[in-house]
Amino acid sequence: MTSLTSEPNIATSEPQRMVQWLCRLILVLTAVIQLTRIVQVQSSTGEVPFFSANDRSRWCTIAALAVTGSYEIDDLIEIRDPNTRRRTWYTIDMVRHRGADGKQHYYSSKPPLLPTLYTAVYIAIRAVTGATLMSEPFLVVPILLVIVNLMPLVAWWWLMLRWWERQRLSAWSTIVLCLFMTWGTYLTTFVSSLNNHLPAALSVGLSLWCIDRIVSEGDHRWRWFALCGLATSFATANELPALSWVAAAAGILIFIDARRTILGYLPALLPVAAAFFVTNYAAHDRWIPAYAHRDVGTKLFEFVAKPGVNLDQLPIATLAELLPKYGIECSNEITISAARRPGIFEVWDAGNELRLAMRRLPVPSRSVTGNGSTDAEAEAEVDQPTRIGVYEWGDWYDYPGSYWTSERKQGVDKGEPNQLKYALHALIGHHGIFSLTPFWLVALWGVVVVWRERLSWQPWRDQRLLIVAAIVA
Repeated sequence: MTSLTSEPNIATSEPQRMVQWLCRLILVLTAVIQLTRIVQVQSSTGEVPFFSANDRSRWCTIAALAVTGSYEIDDLIEIRDPNTRRRTWYTIDMVRHRGADGKQHYYSSKPPLLPTLYTAVYIAIRAVTGATLMSEPFLVVPILLVIVNLMPLVAWWWLMLRWWERQRLSAWSTIVLCLFMTWGTYLTTFVSSLNNHLPAALSVGLSLWCIDRIVSEGDHRWRWFALCGLATSFATANELPALSWVAAAAGILIFIDARRTILGYLPALLPVAAAFFVTNYAAHDRWIPAYAHRDVGTKLFEFVAKPGVNLDQLPIATLAELLPKYGIECSNEITISAARRPGIFEVWDAGNELRLAMRRLPVPSRSVTGNGSTDAEAEAEVDQPTRIGVYEWGDWYDYPGSYWTSERKQGVDKGEPNQLKYALHALIGHHGIFSLTPFWLVALWGVVVVWRERLSWQPWRDQRLLIVAAIVA
């Protein structure tokens, strides 16, 4: 049976062997350096081995699942350092909604699939060491990061190195690519924190390796189509923009072997997709991910109030009378207040911990009136009743103390409405793709050079150029 990294039995010259050992030495030294970074992980205040709100959000889910079997993180975000009294597990990357018990609870806003997988690793670590995240975080966290971050990254480095050796590249090309792979990207930056970017990037790399075996080496065995499907779907489960790569990979493969793409690649997408939605439903009792809940929910009913009424001044008795008619139990502790989004008002029933949303509905359009005046002119003459819609509460990012309100958000979280300016910063600005990883400029120039050299003999028949075109697209 051929192994994943097997290569033809081709004699290797002495200079080539020296390059191979040099690259292996680079890999080992880089791995050791990354290991030293992991064991020194700690927050800016030194109280916990977590870096950011993004990091803490996932650790909260892991701890909650391992202890209570629930995705609710209410207790964890209130953990305080005994000396500083700071909430060391608190995160802004969370949402709040009503749980299965009818109470309001906090949850991580991150898709639960990855933390659920990591919880299994944590439970194994706890069983072997007896240490827990809460009691000995500086022991547990580095061990878990080595298992889920460093080991997969090193395995991917090794796979890529063997791949290049199969291509019989020059010594200069091999060494430059090895240095770029280990020190020229931000993958090593993500090793020391719990994040979605690293597994997504490794999954894309694995899928590209599978495609190269199929396209360039003509190895059309089913395993590579299936593995490519699993890898691309796992990348998408961690980075939604990778959905475009799922389509691009399918386009490449169906061009090469339509039958194996349809029967091998496409079905392999389903297990990860199913796991993504099942874990999301287990966490939130919804199929839609938490980060998509930013507006009103399902419409429950509508009613008519007197003309020009302000929704926050609507008589509470009116709502208390209407809600039971639509099967919504309520108490006498209802309040109405403006929500974070303009035009949306929150109905809060403290007795039942029920949140609803209200907003003014547009007056139904009518035909032109008998005297020839338009509908707007007619409405100006006659006061119209106010139509009010009542909805399930769908903005899970709106809760007391939420960071995600317009007056609290800072820096990049505020967004950039100007698309041209956003594109400029995303490409060559302070946080730009080419600013942070300038080696991509060399890669772009390489694409141009190769394309021009092969343009004379129908480049659409060169399968590697098709791969490059799909990646760029």
